[in-house]
Amino acid sequence: MSEVKLNITRDVVRASETLYKAFDDSHAFDYITKKFFNLPVDEYVSKDRINAITHYYVACYHDSNGEVVEANDYDAVAVFSLPNQHLPKSLTNDPHFNQVFFHDLKSRLAEVIPEDIHYYYLFMIGKDLTRKDTKGSVRKIFEEYKKRADAENCAIVLEAIAEHARSVYEYFGFKNYKTFHYGVGEVNEQGQPDPNGKGFTGYLMIYHKDGDKVLRE
Repeated sequence: MSEVKLNITRDVVRASETLYKAFDDSHAFDYITKKFFNLPVDEYVSKDRINAITHYYVACYHDSNGEVVEANDYDAVAVFSLPNQHLPKSLTNDPHFNQVFFHDLKSRLAEVIPEDIHYYYLFMIGKDLTRKDTKGSVRKIFEEYKKRADAENCAIVLEAIAEHARSVYEYFGFKNYKTFHYGVGEVNEQGQPDPNGKGFTGYLMIYHKDGDKVLRE
């Protein structure tokens, strides 16, 4: 098996195209994207608009000293902010969403990670699902950033927006420190407007090489 190649890229367009394919069928991703751009959940939003918003955020991270990294010729792409260089959170016009997705998670993060430990923030990672025969790309990204975090005594923080994603991150050594529910009373599990909808379940997940010793439960 040939070695998986990993590169930090400036090609925001091509990186975004991989993420379009990765999240093409994710109702949770579509819901969050609408929220971030203050679009009503009952408004029809085409994949073209969802993709345009995705591209916007990838470009924001690229422009703000983040790292857009690709593996295996854009088979997988990840978007990180670096320790002490995190983008400020832009609150939405929905106070409840802000509380669940921003304020509560920020508070929990402060509880778990000691002040002297910094962290990488994984904003987004995805694989081109049309390239089913290409393997090892996501693993390569996690291996590289875990190696960097270990050397710097840093953590890596992310939000898993679905149960399947949680399982993947657990496989790579992440641990769930907060389960949260979003979209409740707004949408069902298909992202369709529903005042009785269960919404989605997310997980605040953190990796540290000595997590069991230094991270607080």
